[in-house]
Amino acid sequence: MHLQEASRRELSRIAGGTAICTAAMWVIFAALHLVGCAPFDASVLLGGAIGAFIAVANFWGICITMQAATGETNEKNRKARIQLSYNLRMLGMGLWVLFAIVLPSISWVAAVVPLAFPRIVIYYLQATGRYKPDTAKGGPEASAEDAADAAAPPAAPSPEAQDTPPHAEGGER
Repeated sequence: MHLQEASRRELSRIAGGTAICTAAMWVIFAALHLVGCAPFDASVLLGGAIGAFIAVANFWGICITMQAATGETNEKNRKARIQLSYNLRMLGMGLWVLFAIVLPSISWVAAVVPLAFPRIVIYYLQATGRYKPDTAKGGPEASAEDAADAAAPPAAPSPEAQDTPPHAEGGER
């Protein structure tokens, strides 16, 4: 299955941001090594590189799954596909963490930290206004995460929203 243009664009932004975060992590490891607090050797470089690859592969899996799920007409099948993908991706990342801890040639800290980088990149893009899911939903700019949000049932209103009088929300008095 080929990724749609919007998904490819999001994936490339996540991959680039993850690469930048991984390089920053290596710089931090090198600085900590200079003051004697952490090792900086091939195990850090290898762990970081593989961890970053797995993090980006996980996001690619999200893109593929959401793209395939949006074409699914049966709600039950769509939810089952998304759940299976989630379980397999979490299993894969869990196995990576386990291997990183067990293998002496990999720094487990440098291998595990990059798994959080895609989320950090998404937060950064949202904070800087470069990622606006509300404007993308349903339009030509829709991404894999927007598709996941669109496929999910609407959340129940919060208790605070239920107690708010209509005029406080901008409605008529």
